[in-house]
This record gives sequence, C-alpha cells and structure tokens, in this order.
Amino acid sequence: MHTIKGYKDEWRIQEYLLITFFISWLSWGILILLTALKFINFQSVLGIIIFMIGGFGPTIAAIICMEGKLSAKKILNFIFDHRAKTFWIFLILVVAQILVVALSSSQTNPAFAWYVLPLIFIGCTLIGGGNEELGWRGTLQPVLTRTFAKRFKNPVLRFTITMLVIGLIWGLWHLPLWFVAGSAQQGVNFGLFIIATIFQAFWLGCIYARTRSVFFCMLFHGLSNVLMSFFVIQINWILIAGYITMTILAIILGARASSSNHKITTKAKS
Repeated sequence: MHTIKGYKDEWRIQEYLLITFFISWLSWGILILLTALKFINFQSVLGIIIFMIGGFGPTIAAIICMEGKLSAKKILNFIFDHRAKTFWIFLILVVAQILVVALSSSQTNPAFAWYVLPLIFIGCTLIGGGNEELGWRGTLQPVLTRTFAKRFKNPVLRFTITMLVIGLIWGLWHLPLWFVAGSAQQGVNFGLFIIATIFQAFWLGCIYARTRSVFFCMLFHGLSNVLMSFFVIQINWILIAGYITMTILAIILGARASSSNHKITTKAKS
C-alpha cells in the first residue's frame, strides 16, 4: 500500500476498507433501488454489470492501495508471486474441501452439468469471487496481521483473531445483496452464510500466510464457489466435522507461518 512517511497500518486498513465498501455498497445500493422500483431486472445486462462492479470493489481498492507507481507488471507480480515449495499447503486444503463437501452431500445440482464445470471454475476464479482475493488476502490480511502483532503476542491467538475479523468484514460486505430483488442471496440464510465465510477466511488465510500467493487464494475461492453451486449442500455431521478439522489444521499451519512472517518483517525493519 502507499509508502507515506508516518502512514500507520491502522490508516492503511481504513483506506482499503473505505474504498472497498464505497465502491461495492454504492453499486449494490443502486441495484437495490433499481430492482425495487422494477426499472431493471437483476438478471438483465445492466443488472449484471452493476452487480459485477460492486463485486470488484475489493479488487479495485487493492490496486488503488498498492505501493509506489502502478503498472501492469506490478499488478501481475502481486497476483502471481509465491513462496517456493508451498504448493502442497494449497493442495491439501483443496483436496480436503472437495472431500468434505462431496461426502457430506448426496446430491448434485441438476442445473450444472459436469462438463461445464471448467468454464464455471474459470469464471468464479477471475470474476465470480476469486478476484476479491487481491483485497481480502493480498491487501487486508498482511496489514491486519502486523497491526494485531502489536497487541497479541501468541501466534495462534493472533492468527485466530485476524481471521475472525477478516471473515466478519468479508461476510458483512456481502450484506446489500440480500436486499436485491431476484438475487440468489435472498434464498440463503445470512447467519449461515457468515459462519461459512468465517470458515473460508481461516482456510484462505492459511493458504496466503504459507504461500504468499494471491493466485492460489483466487483458485481456492473459485473452487469453493463451484462446489457450493455443483453440490446441494447438506448440513450434517460430516460437513461440520470436516469444516472444523480443516479450520484447526489451518490455524496450526497458518499461525506458524504468520509468526515467521512477523519475525522476518521485524528483522527487516531493525
């Protein structure tokens, strides 16, 4: 984010969140008004465009808040840079999520044929959720982690609180969509959505803490959205036990990485 003398991390967090929520909630607020007055349909071209502009709020904010002079190369490096030999972390959580969702659900969505899943996955990764990762993980997580490092010395506690805060913010960011006439969100329980988002925040937070890869987070986010669409989600003991197990694993692996990252940053500054 911007390199300004005396620019505190707390101010960086406020800057990112203000830009994100301004773009998204303004766009979705307009969509709420237009659909409520029946000027447009949510599924119309204009409705989808306004919806997508709001969805890119975290992405646009992340780019605006990047340090130094903006360039295509810098954005690409921001997305595709990663730590070597960390792909296994990403792979473990990918396999775990597929198994948990698939085993807990005994039914697939008939509206989605298996052969279109690759196209849906690409769409979800690039414009249907994965794009948000430039903001939530690539921008907010490292700054919030540094901020909480001053308050919480225990790495497990620090990682847990950081992910809880990001999960709550991320979940609440979606809130206006529940007021858009015709949106898919209106058929989803918002409380359950917040809980699911918090779980996702831990898994994605672990992936980013270990790999430092925005792209891996984009892929995981895209996969999550595909799984939620392809399978009819069943809330049962398999799903609950699987989610809790994945979260415990994410805390163990993520807290260790978060602690190492903080030590490296501290040494670099000294």
